[in-house]
Amino acid sequence: MNETVPKNIAEALVVLEKIYDVVRIVDPVHNKVVYAKHEKTALALDETTCYGFWENDKFCNNCISIRALAQQETFVKFETVRDRVYMITASPFQYKKQSHVVEMLSDITDKSILENIFAHEQNNFSDVILKFNDAFVKDELTKLFNRRFINERLPVEIATNDMSVIAACLVMIDIDSFKLINDNYGHIAGDEILRQFAAILKDAVRGTKDWVARYGGDEFLIYLHNVDIEQAKKITERIRQVVEDYNFTTQKMHFKLTASIGVSNLKNKMDMEAWINDADKKLYVSKAAGGNKVTSALESSRI
Repeated sequence: MNETVPKNIAEALVVLEKIYDVVRIVDPVHNKVVYAKHEKTALALDETTCYGFWENDKFCNNCISIRALAQQETFVKFETVRDRVYMITASPFQYKKQSHVVEMLSDITDKSILENIFAHEQNNFSDVILKFNDAFVKDELTKLFNRRFINERLPVEIATNDMSVIAACLVMIDIDSFKLINDNYGHIAGDEILRQFAAILKDAVRGTKDWVARYGGDEFLIYLHNVDIEQAKKITERIRQVVEDYNFTTQKMHFKLTASIGVSNLKNKMDMEAWINDADKKLYVSKAAGGNKVTSALESSRI
């Protein structure tokens, strides 16, 4: 696991290792641990991937190393594993002409810092930390990922898919004539419909590598991993049909609604903005056709 690091970096790591319980260099784009030393912790956890330390089977939703890399700043967060609470500091630096992150972990389980930070929640730190981390990347209303998560995660998906030559598709979806719900029945009814709509989308994604986020208002984004345009069309057609058949209920009222959907497959040299814009254009092709329709990249090329 540990690579040989240059002398100047090795010397800096020795200093850090005297201060922190765990010190490691990670490549968060590839979820790879380049170097790790954690002699001060009793935990002996899998470090094949950077998230292995946390006993996760996929990337961390609130990955501060990705944030540190993207913004070239140092960030701090808290995580728990096996009833231990860690404070993680992530700081970006250049290593072998590539951007990496040094993660410095402190086990603060038995330290008074917990009481100072979480006040009256001493007996339930894990739940508090989960809520704390989720607040950064989850939409409060729908509990789906938020715009911050999209901005941090989608460039990583593009980079890894480009290097692995893996197909991927991006889906933009919104509720047809949603404004009429808010105008005629109020925002409380509209919010309840958004929650039910979000639940439908969350149920539609597969495994751990797909994800769904609220892009804004009644517009949502779905990332589909290792899926070509034809497979994505089938998935989104099922979503469209589920929405059409669903009985939305709020304030003792029932609504039959439909959704418009745009699907874009990842192309060479396509960045996040271009990919989102392409999916958004397909979405508006569907809306212009009257809604309740899926428009894929293959269809739009014939329009």
